[in-house]
Amino acid sequence: MGKRYLRTIVQEPTTIAAAGDIAPIDLPVNPLSRLWLTLFIEEPAQQVTNAWTLLSDFYAAISDLSVRHKGEMIIQGSLADVMMLNGVVTRAWPFGTHFSGIGNNKSMTFPLSFSRQPYWHNEAFPATSRGNLRFHMSVADVTPGTGTALQFAIEALELIEDDPKQYIKYTTNTRVLAATGRQRVPLPIGNELAGVLLFDPATEITTAEAFAWGKVKVMVDNVEQYYAESNWESLRQSLSERGMLGMNDLGHVHGHAAADTVTGDEQVRRNEPPHQYGFLDFDPLLDDSYLLETAGHADVELDLNSDVSSGTARYLPVELVRVR
Repeated sequence: MGKRYLRTIVQEPTTIAAAGDIAPIDLPVNPLSRLWLTLFIEEPAQQVTNAWTLLSDFYAAISDLSVRHKGEMIIQGSLADVMMLNGVVTRAWPFGTHFSGIGNNKSMTFPLSFSRQPYWHNEAFPATSRGNLRFHMSVADVTPGTGTALQFAIEALELIEDDPKQYIKYTTNTRVLAATGRQRVPLPIGNELAGVLLFDPATEITTAEAFAWGKVKVMVDNVEQYYAESNWESLRQSLSERGMLGMNDLGHVHGHAAADTVTGDEQVRRNEPPHQYGFLDFDPLLDDSYLLETAGHADVELDLNSDVSSGTARYLPVELVRVR
């Protein structure tokens, strides 16, 4: 008989009455490969002319989410950032239902992974005690976009017969830009890194090509490693190396005048994911042979040459944490 897993409901669909922090939710004690966060938005009418809001409304609803073990952040970020990281690193993208329903919930389910591959015996968050591992979420708007109500639900993938040796950890770091030019931001030291997701506050809507992550280097003890220097435009393409369709994913829409009448040309919304994101890949072969080792080093940093002097750049290192 092979090994078994359990997919369980942690939180039934629950209405969120007001903006702010939800009460923390205890997660299962068995090893966890993945969580699924489902958001439901009640729509008063069918969405016809604003199809792009299918994802934007969900981003507007949730300002931050996290999974914490004894208070330590294991997963943390905005909904859009966490969605992009899971898609790029684990190839798990959100999916939804009932987009054309009138007066019913449209839903979108977002994977939150502890492993680069779901169901993997070797990689998952290890077993813990009840109350140690908890889910947190900050709600910005309970009626996002054209919605009139908001609900959430959580499911978990438990590997009940496994003893994982490692898991991935990803949390948000920020850099408030006050000037253009060269500047450095630190990467975490101690664990191996599988990659870094970059968010650029400069959108592609402006006429001038100017980006916070204009050029990027990886510096280990003041020596260039992996990325001696790369342009932002090239790092944007790195997303497609991880299975995306580039500009045609997520922000791709067509103009509509009615539910089944296409009147506009194909469009790409340039301030929607996957735009504004780039990726530094330290595991291109998916076999751990190129992981960036940080233990024993004094400094591990990203050196960026910024074209802009305002905004907040975000970056999420993907740490591979070995279970002791």
